Parts: sequence; structure tokens; C-alpha cells
Amino acid sequence: MSPAIFKLAGIIMSVILCSIAVKLVDDFLDKDLDTRAGCYNFSKTLGNGAIVYGMLSLSLAASINASISIPLFFASYSIGMFNDLKKTFTSGLSGLQESLLVFILGVILWGWQSMFFSIFYIFSIQLFDDYLDIYTDQLAGYRNLAHRIGKVECLLLSILTLFLSWWIDERLFLPVFLGTAIFYIAIFYYQRGR
Repeated sequence: MSPAIFKLAGIIMSVILCSIAVKLVDDFLDKDLDTRAGCYNFSKTLGNGAIVYGMLSLSLAASINASISIPLFFASYSIGMFNDLKKTFTSGLSGLQESLLVFILGVILWGWQSMFFSIFYIFSIQLFDDYLDIYTDQLAGYRNLAHRIGKVECLLLSILTLFLSWWIDERLFLPVFLGTAIFYIAIFYYQRGR
């Protein structure tokens, strides 16, 4: 296997494992919301083990390629706080403060390019996810971004932020996009089979 193909496969695998970690943490935090909406949630199957498997998955992702997986995870954390900007967490910080702190730490540790690429990329994925889940989230009593800003506007903003991430780091965009696509296709077929 050539070094270029090996590097590409490593990035894709790291993104898939990071995506698994984000999904497991998200499912653990959203289990009540998903129950109300009637959505499949891995925490129902894994229980508290969802967090442990999420940590293991993130550790494996970082072992393969930390410079890709950790900024993506930091960006996921920061974007995830957007829903709770005013809520005060155990740290004593608000969602906005935690989001900014994690983003700034990411910039210090991994550089501005990695963090801005990750923020725009993850925000694009979040917007597209909200676009797809608008009706399911409404059934659960949750107003996602598509509901707040409009469905078409949400989709257009998702496309814009995806292009911004590509513009910031076009070399990294394709393998990260491939890893994300493989993850979402696998999740779709798994949940459909259940």
C-alpha cells in the first residue's frame, strides 16, 4: 500500500471513530429527547457503557490521527453547546463560555486552520442533521435550528458552511467528508435494519 493511500485510509478511519464517539456522547445526553421522539438511541442498548465506548472510540481516533480527530471532537463539543448557551453547567460556566473556551483551547493546541475547518465542517453537518430532523424534533417538543431559522435557510447555510470548510483546507476536506459519509451510511443501514 502506498504511503498516500495509507495516510488517506488513516484519516478516514480516524474520522469514522471520532464520529462514533460524538454519536455515543450525543445519544447519552439526548436519550430522553430521543425517547419522546421515538428515535433509536444507542444508550438504550449500551446503557452507561455508551460513554465508555465513546471514550474508547475517541482514543482510537486520536491514536490514528490526533490532528484530525481532536479538532473535530472539540468543534462538535463547541457546536453542541449552541443549544444551551445560557444554561450553567457543572463547571460553573454557561454554554457560551464553555463553547468559547473549548474553541480557544483547540486553536492554541491545533492551530486556527484546523479549528476553523472543524467548526465550519461540524456546523454544516449539524445544520443538515437539523434540516433532516425538523419534524422528528418537533414531535419531541424541541425546536432545532431548521425550525428556528427556516428549513430552506438551514439547508443553504449548511451548504455555505460546507464550502467554507472546503475553502479553509481543501486537502483535508475530501477524506473527512468520505469518513463522515461512510459513518452516516452505516448508521442509516443499522437503524433501518432495527
